[in-house]
Amino acid sequence: MLFPAIGGAGIATKSGAKMVADVSTKFNAQTPSTVSTVLAADGSVLTSYYNQYRTPIPLDQMGKWVPKAIVAIEDKRFYQHNGFDTTGTIRALAQNVVSGGVSQGGSTITQQLVKNTLLYQAKTQAEQKAATEQTLGRKLKEAKIAIELEKKLSKDQILEKYLNLMNMGAGAYGVRAAAITYFGVEPANLTVDQAALLAGIVQNPTKFNPFNNPKDAKKRRDIVLSTMIGDGTLTKSEGEDAMKKPLTLNPGAKPGRSCSEAPSNGGFFCDYLWTYLTKTLGIPSTLLKEQGLTVKSTFQPSFQDAATNGILGASQALGRSSDIFGLGDQRIAVMDVLDATNGNVLALGVNKKFGNDANDASQTSNNFPSILTEGAGSTYKLFTAVAGLESGVGVNFVTGANAPYTSKKFKNGNKPYVVNNAGKYAANLPLWKALYQSENTYFVGLEDHLGSVDPVVDAATAMGLWAPGDTAAADKAKAEQQGSFTLGPLATNPLRLAVAYATTANRGTRCEPVPVTDILGPDGQPLINPKTKKPYFTPGTNCTANAIPPGVADTINDILLKDVMPGNSGQTAARAYTGDGRQIAGKSGTAQDNASYAFVGYTPQVVASVMAFNPKNNDPLPSPGGGEEGFGGGYPAMMWKLAMQNILNSYPKISFPPADPKVEAGNTVKNPVDCVGKTPAQCKSDLSKAGLKAADSGTPVDNGSVPAGLVGAQSPAAGQPITPGSIVTYSISTGKAPAGQPCAAGQDPATGCIPPTTPTPNPAPTPCQPGQDPATTGCVPGAQPGGAQPGGAQPGGSQPGNNGNGNGNGGNGNGNGNGG
Repeated sequence: MLFPAIGGAGIATKSGAKMVADVSTKFNAQTPSTVSTVLAADGSVLTSYYNQYRTPIPLDQMGKWVPKAIVAIEDKRFYQHNGFDTTGTIRALAQNVVSGGVSQGGSTITQQLVKNTLLYQAKTQAEQKAATEQTLGRKLKEAKIAIELEKKLSKDQILEKYLNLMNMGAGAYGVRAAAITYFGVEPANLTVDQAALLAGIVQNPTKFNPFNNPKDAKKRRDIVLSTMIGDGTLTKSEGEDAMKKPLTLNPGAKPGRSCSEAPSNGGFFCDYLWTYLTKTLGIPSTLLKEQGLTVKSTFQPSFQDAATNGILGASQALGRSSDIFGLGDQRIAVMDVLDATNGNVLALGVNKKFGNDANDASQTSNNFPSILTEGAGSTYKLFTAVAGLESGVGVNFVTGANAPYTSKKFKNGNKPYVVNNAGKYAANLPLWKALYQSENTYFVGLEDHLGSVDPVVDAATAMGLWAPGDTAAADKAKAEQQGSFTLGPLATNPLRLAVAYATTANRGTRCEPVPVTDILGPDGQPLINPKTKKPYFTPGTNCTANAIPPGVADTINDILLKDVMPGNSGQTAARAYTGDGRQIAGKSGTAQDNASYAFVGYTPQVVASVMAFNPKNNDPLPSPGGGEEGFGGGYPAMMWKLAMQNILNSYPKISFPPADPKVEAGNTVKNPVDCVGKTPAQCKSDLSKAGLKAADSGTPVDNGSVPAGLVGAQSPAAGQPITPGSIVTYSISTGKAPAGQPCAAGQDPATGCIPPTTPTPNPAPTPCQPGQDPATTGCVPGAQPGGAQPGGAQPGGSQPGNNGNGNGNGGNGNGNGNGG
């Protein structure tokens, strides 16, 4: 169409057609700023992201009345014009020229669609101003774009976009959001009076907001109904009946967009997910809040409830006050639950609700399950054991590091590093027993054997104790050669600790934690990063095979089963056993002075790390039996059990692969040196020549066969497995025989041995008296008292012997009976 010639200030020499010709028609008709939805693994809604509450729907889902009401009040010639209503616009332009600006609208629905789309798409103040400024140039631009748009889209398509776009007050954009906000129903279920109310709001969403201005809203509603009567959409009777209805609102709930609103105690997962999307994946927050994405998360609501309830229920299960690790306790307990096979984050439990009300002791906005907290204690011994097995020490390797142990490599300031144990341990434990029984001295000794803390820290890095690229703690531990690293004093992220243990559960494959399975755009396809032209997230790309050798992982798992499964003496985490026969491996840990403690337990499918600490002080944490010196096998293990008794029901019972025989054996050989009977100096010399190290146990041993001052015992003994470079511990003989040991041939009983006793001769048979039963008394029938016995052999049967072997041979008289 042709625009009329227009005069006025500044434009007297230009025709309308020339002005319109200069306007660009570049326009993106996509509906802006729609709600993104985050789904839990079961398909339920966890949370939503949005700046404007808008959920577009097709026109055929908007019901009968809203489209009719909007056309009646906003653009009654909508289905006749081509996007530009000549009659209304000429009238408005004439008035605008007279006034020197823009005082009247005359805009069609199509023009309003253009204007508001540009406004909501604006990213800067300048763009917002350009979309709303009261100038003739803007009106002409809208008109030209509207005309072009009507060539590309049908009237129904334009009306659908319009009804999904417009601000309808109270934070609702589009007809569906408005229908839910004001009436709690879908648009298709709106009555004619309700539809008229929504249509009336569009002109001025603030003035006609029925929550704040019900009288004005009702007046405007009735104007819309009158207009619908006037254009024949309603009969007079229908319209008047609708006007008589009172303004009745029934507000529906908007999608929750605060993590404090997340269902199933999911606030901490919700918060972690947002950080992952924006920081780890680098998705702009505006994209998440405006593009109508679908984020499919790994969140398992039932697992989350189990984790939270497991934490809160531990005290009752242990028979102590429910205030311990309750919602109001200032002490914090967390539980991170991961899928061990793929890194999916399934739940993040805390004894708090997610929120930032400083006056509510049950709330916190600190995401303790996914940030550095306190030390995790002996859970770090895992990394030293892995480093040792990778070096070939084997599971029977003995360090000889008995308590108290003074490190040969590491310092505590300017002094040698001295370490003790929390409890009594047998001397010279092998690696497998030292790990599940958690002997401190052994693992510092193993670090000494490795020659540096570096391989231990490298194992922790490979297994995922820190996020990729986060090398600060590892670099510091190496630079300072922190021999205490194996005892877990460093601030630990519970989520990363779970990742590290999942690497062993997953047979050496490390999987970075992921809280999503898919991120889809509004078209249902993976969301593309415009910079890389690749999806922001690709499932299955977060795992690294052979982070540690599978055989090492299998062997570690076989050892750590002993810390939980019944029947293993000295285990620390028996409370974690669920009692259903399922194989469960794990490791407990307790930091210095019992200020924090941890337990990490796992099956081949699931791993969960539990940590507890007091963020406000370093007071000792409670123990199950009372007192304030608890360990990781107490509360943390119980929390794990209570949660997993519910979670593990979702998984079949499967066993870990057996330990790797080659890893178990390590680089072992038979000990070629027999020090027994030699001087300590000769023992040291012989061991040194064999590539072994000697250490005096410091505890003399009774050995009556070896003179005092010589080596009376050693471990490992000659011929037993040993790893090159390991320590052989020897003990000096006292020259005395162990108490109760029989004397060897020629040995003097003065050494303490027991001399052989002289066998007692068998007594002479007793003849039976008259009437005496031989069967019950053992007398000899037929013999006369005091006379000679009948000739021939006596009945078979041996007499009781001295120190016999229990292999009675039926009457040969050798005294082998019951082994007296």
